[in-house]
Amino acid sequence: MANAQRKNVPTKQADGNEEDYHSSFGVGITTNTNSGLLGGLMFRKMIGSSNNDLHSQSQYLNLEIVNVKHYREGTSQAGGNGRNYVSGKENYLFAIRPQYGREITLFKRSSDGGVNISAILAGGPTIGLLKPYYLDISYTEGGKGKTASVPANANLSTQYTKGFQVFGAGSFFSGFDEVSIVPGANVKLAFDIELDAFRQSNISLEVGFLAEAYTKAVPIMYAAQNRNLFTSGYITVFFGKKK
Repeated sequence: MANAQRKNVPTKQADGNEEDYHSSFGVGITTNTNSGLLGGLMFRKMIGSSNNDLHSQSQYLNLEIVNVKHYREGTSQAGGNGRNYVSGKENYLFAIRPQYGREITLFKRSSDGGVNISAILAGGPTIGLLKPYYLDISYTEGGKGKTASVPANANLSTQYTKGFQVFGAGSFFSGFDEVSIVPGANVKLAFDIELDAFRQSNISLEVGFLAEAYTKAVPIMYAAQNRNLFTSGYITVFFGKKK
């Protein structure tokens, strides 16, 4: 009778894990080789996690919102005023990537602590948002000096035949009413390293490689060759909870 009662009492797993978790959710800050230090945000949910098996599997759901830069982008400084701009840039590219895939546990932390390591394979559609890049310029018209904030493109020299001078990048918020969409698709392979943390909270690093193709060459730069295929390595720090 005593043995039968003991079977109904929750116990720790033999490998030292205290609980099984059905799902986890995390918000991540990412950087990648096609962006600056702050590349964007990720929102990740994994469903079906179990600590019962050595190599458990989970459904992987992820939403990425990142800024994609051309590899030829470089910062220039306007003459003498200290303001910067990107010479030859025509558009910002923001990639929205809903992804679905699988996470497979490779190594579990022991009862003494340590890390969990998992492999992730995921992919999905990409919604590419192209927003014009604006420049603040000065020019002369009718013998008077004027200023304007204009979309950057290769035709500026023909529009302002008497010449113009760039004195900095325009407002980031200019051009949102001119956004256009370029569809595409993406796939990634990654490893998730879950660090030892509080019981229902966790911090993890997702380190991986992503390939992405659009339906046409994406016009990010007017002063360089554009392409429709992008590859990048990335690191994302996730802060999340389990339940």
